[in-house]
Amino acid sequence: MSNENTNEFVDKVTLELLMNKNHYNRYISQTDPKKHLENLEHLEKIQKYRTTIIKMTDEFIDNPDKQVTTEVNEAFDLYVRTLLRHFECKRIENSDKDEDVLFGDIDKETEEIPASKSFWGKHKVLKRTSSVYPINYIPRIQDL
Repeated sequence: MSNENTNEFVDKVTLELLMNKNHYNRYISQTDPKKHLENLEHLEKIQKYRTTIIKMTDEFIDNPDKQVTTEVNEAFDLYVRTLLRHFECKRIENSDKDEDVLFGDIDKETEEIPASKSFWGKHKVLKRTSSVYPINYIPRIQDL
């Protein structure tokens, strides 16, 4: 893949991912009329088969074991799993517990832990009042 093709690909992906849908569609209509026409045809097909799509979706929800084709069944399964992940994320995002988890208890008084209590066991931590060497002591290796 040449450098020019790579740059075009990166630009295309960046536009698709970072622009909102309306701006991206407007951009495509101006820069790539063929692709814009394909998108419009796709939207027309969705409207044409709307009732059939909704009916089949209802049938899959009512009967998860319904077999149409492997491709359709796998696509529907992926679609439902994606929606469920989305709903779970939205539920967590909108729940009141979200604040509690991140910052809810920030103003709450914390229990004072005595300095002599160890976090790692039952043993008492003893603090030495003085050290044998001063803080700035550097040991030197003696020549033999």
